[in-house]
Amino acid sequence: MWAGLSSLVWADGFREQFRAAFKAGDVTAAEKVLAEWEKATPKDPDLYVARFNFLLNKATRRTPVPAAPVAAVAGAPTPAPRPQVVISYDPATMAQAAATLKQGIALAPERLDMRMGLAKSYEMVGQPGPLLQTIRETLEARKNGGKPWLWRDGVPLPGPENAFVPAAIEPFASNYWKQPGDKGLENGRPIAELMEQYFPQNSLGYFNMGVYYAHLHKTQESYEKMQQADALDPNDISTLMNLTRMAIELKEKDKAAAYQARLRKLPNGGPAADSFASAMQKL
Repeated sequence: MWAGLSSLVWADGFREQFRAAFKAGDVTAAEKVLAEWEKATPKDPDLYVARFNFLLNKATRRTPVPAAPVAAVAGAPTPAPRPQVVISYDPATMAQAAATLKQGIALAPERLDMRMGLAKSYEMVGQPGPLLQTIRETLEARKNGGKPWLWRDGVPLPGPENAFVPAAIEPFASNYWKQPGDKGLENGRPIAELMEQYFPQNSLGYFNMGVYYAHLHKTQESYEKMQQADALDPNDISTLMNLTRMAIELKEKDKAAAYQARLRKLPNGGPAADSFASAMQKL
């Protein structure tokens, strides 16, 4: 279950009954609650959240795999190998889960949690096209006069929209930066571009475009994007670390020293600033 979609802490009634059955792993009871819930209030958006969680749990496959041998240490007992589990998802059931969320979104298009949950379901099964389309449709819906976003259980967003929404989208781009090869980069790039386009006063789009260019070893392009991010969020340690490193690469000693000094002033920024000491001495 993806905790970001629903905390499963709902009010009394069907929500609480489903929560109890789901937590207990009682499939029969959970199915019964869902059936009764749909009969009583078929247009309750949280019914579709609950059904999605049920189907996601059903789709999840946890396969034990042999643990890698643990190196022995002289004079110490050999530790037992740590059990490992490979998680996969049944495609047909995941398709049902996605269809369920689409039904819920049609009833409550302002529910951002369901839209992000739908995007996450596509990420889980490795479908970057539908993931990107979901994010794009989400942003276009709000731009075209949609109602203010709601979050879990239909409550208002827990933070300002221009900060909360890009922060909810950013992990999808970050996931692609971690993948090997250029394919992941090209899947992440349009997500970063959408953040830039729809939230030009938020640093995350520029920062992620900077990460994209950095992976391509395009230091100048990355440097410019990181500078834009820094102008909007001057106290972000990751941005300042990237700027310091790139200023050093570009042989801009004065700028590198200025970034390093700002980094040192941040809480817990001292060790990060110190990590550039050797490179700075060589400039």
